[in-house]
Parts: sequence; C-alpha cells; structure tokens
Amino acid sequence: MCKLILQNAIILWNYLSLSEHVINTPDVEEQQEIIDAIRKGSVITWAHVNLHGEYTFTPPSANDEVFDIERIKAFKIN
Repeated sequence: MCKLILQNAIILWNYLSLSEHVINTPDVEEQQEIIDAIRKGSVITWAHVNLHGEYTFTPPSANDEVFDIERIKAFKIN
C-alpha cells in the first residue's frame, strides 16, 4: 500500500510540475507543443526520483508555495 501511495504522489507531482511549466511558458505555440508532448508521453514515470535518497518531512512554512494551484486550475487549453 505504501508503494502505491508513493507512486501516486510522484504522478501528482509530475502533473503539477508539468502544468506549472506550461503556464509559465509565454509563447502559446510552445505551450501547445508541450501539451502535445505530454499527451503523447506518460506522467507515470519516476526515473527522475531518487527512491533511495534522504528526505525531509519537515512541514514547509505556511507562506511557502510550491505550485500556484489557482493559476493551474484557471489555465484553459485553446
């Protein structure tokens, strides 16, 4: 069960990270290219995650934001 939770957390992180990348790309054509690449690829990957590393689970400060969720939710694909 823990493995499934970790896999889902990584997939969520991938979606949020890719979404943030898209909305921070100023060029609309480049945004569409990124979206097309995401559609053709898979977010179900964790090769970029060091599963044997050291992790801190210290809660972030209340003012720290990793992703701008409201901006991500407001983004519309043309």
